[in-house]
Amino acid sequence: MVDQLFELFLRCFPEYQTTRELFEELLKPEEAHIIAEYAQGKLAGYAMVHEGSIPVLCVAEERRRKGIGSRLLAAAEDYIRGRGAEKLTLGCGPYYLLQGVPVVGNNVPFFEKRGYTAAWTSVNMELYLDGFGRNSLTIPPAPKCLEYRFAGTSDRAELLAAVEAAEEGWVSVFAGCKDPIFLAVMDGKIAGFEVLASDGGRFLRPGQQVGCVGCVGVVPEQRERGIGMDMVAQGIQWLKEQGCTMIELRYVELESWYRKLGFQTVAWQWMGEKKLS
Repeated sequence: MVDQLFELFLRCFPEYQTTRELFEELLKPEEAHIIAEYAQGKLAGYAMVHEGSIPVLCVAEERRRKGIGSRLLAAAEDYIRGRGAEKLTLGCGPYYLLQGVPVVGNNVPFFEKRGYTAAWTSVNMELYLDGFGRNSLTIPPAPKCLEYRFAGTSDRAELLAAVEAAEEGWVSVFAGCKDPIFLAVMDGKIAGFEVLASDGGRFLRPGQQVGCVGCVGVVPEQRERGIGMDMVAQGIQWLKEQGCTMIELRYVELESWYRKLGFQTVAWQWMGEKKLS
């Protein structure tokens, strides 16, 4: 069954090519409630449900405009409503690969017509590193006393406290993070942090070693001082030195901020949700 789910996902979303390993790891299809429709013995479409979210809803292109998507969505809503949920989210939930509805073709109007709204659109961005150099960037200067290093085990308590102050929802991410965590330190205290993964790409880019920068944060009292942007620039330089040829950013809200570092937007995800009566 997982083979069929994965194969149809790739056919429906060619902009988001990934590996089966990541598909299973991030979406946990064997733990999900799957609602499927078949045509002539082949999978025509399916909705994947985890708790109050639908991380995937897709219909084979040749089977579209036949009501399959509408039926799958209605059945998923009924299932979630029956479990007592008051709100349904598209994408982001306990398990997801795409944070929201990928803005491809007529995807967003399909959901809008059925009562879904979104407060914002998340973007994916990328930066090719062949011409990247930290010293060639034109960005605001950071404090001269700022130092950079990777977090060690002795930093754990202070790091988690800094994460909680900057973005409380990330504490669990950093508590279990296995990738290197890069720190900006000022006067001996953690001022900022980010996750750097030299093999952190989720979406395939043939011929590229894809790194990832994630969960960038600065403690509230140190914001607006150029620390975050300088820290990200330093982190990108490190990833380049590890052999990365491009950087993938996922689920970005501060699009214009990352453009100053040279990133370009390559995909959009509509953060749709709906209240259930």
